Amino acid sequence: MKKKIGVIDVAQAADVSPATVDRVLNGRGGVSPDKERRVLEWARKLKLDRNLQRRPNRMIRVGVIMQRPSNPFYELLGQAFAKANQDYFDVNMLVSQHYFDIQALDDTVKLILRLGSQLDALIVVLQDHPQITSALQKMTRRIPVVTLASDLPHSGRMSYVGLDNRAAGRVAGDLMGRLVGPAGGGIIVVSGLQQFIGQGEREMGFRTVLAERHPQCQLLAVLETREQPEQAERLVGEVLSRRQNIAGIYNLSSGDREIARSMKTFRQDKPLTFITHELTPERKKLLIDGVIDIVIDQNPALEVATAMALIARHFGRTDVMAINQTTPINIYTRENCW
Repeated sequence: MKKKIGVIDVAQAADVSPATVDRVLNGRGGVSPDKERRVLEWARKLKLDRNLQRRPNRMIRVGVIMQRPSNPFYELLGQAFAKANQDYFDVNMLVSQHYFDIQALDDTVKLILRLGSQLDALIVVLQDHPQITSALQKMTRRIPVVTLASDLPHSGRMSYVGLDNRAAGRVAGDLMGRLVGPAGGGIIVVSGLQQFIGQGEREMGFRTVLAERHPQCQLLAVLETREQPEQAERLVGEVLSRRQNIAGIYNLSSGDREIARSMKTFRQDKPLTFITHELTPERKKLLIDGVIDIVIDQNPALEVATAMALIARHFGRTDVMAINQTTPINIYTRENCW
């Protein structure tokens, strides 16, 4: 006859006392996050005959650090994190969103340190800078940190969730070469901030594929907007006003509407191929109107869901084990963006 699993079995497996198991399973509190996680994990693994679906007593507070939702991509992230509060209500996890200014590095560091000392976990979309890396390293010694969309591999983060950005850049490069065709021409890359590792990886992949397979496309300029859309219009306009052999524009960041205005103002003799990232409502309209040719999307809602699942698993609030942290590369044209 199969032995019935009890509190003592879970306590031995989780390396805690039976009293600790009892406190966790009955929601009495007073148990450290690590012990609570181990108890819940082993209770599920051993299939303890208890109601493990009841709402845990202790709240897990998750902080998100990203740019303001004035950027359409971050607006979509914000909506997905707001939905996560509903999705994770039953397991008592609460998400709060916090915004930083890329021009205010010291304030960003202070924000990381403050939230890291107050909350149970962080999800961050931050640029690569020694001060930011150092601040995160301090925080990752006490709480789990997940990097989202753009990785910070030296930060001590628990996981990275997002695209393989180098592969996404290679896809963009191959599509650019194929759409421009044998006639070739000059190519402009528009970057928001090169300190975002994801953007740098996209540019590297794009540049490599052009050199390998499409030498008829010459990379003329990499323009950095410092994440300011109005700068995209000005910088692209300056290049288009000087050169008449531009064949394509690849945008790694925001500012598509502004780039479109420059394309209209400085119309070239031949059509421009325009490839960008993230299927926001604004970009969908430009795609349908034929201004943008290709949008490469990383599905921010899926990224948020994945990051939250990783944190929930870390704290024993879910028993989902297999979580794919690399999100798929989705390609949209005007024919499939509805």
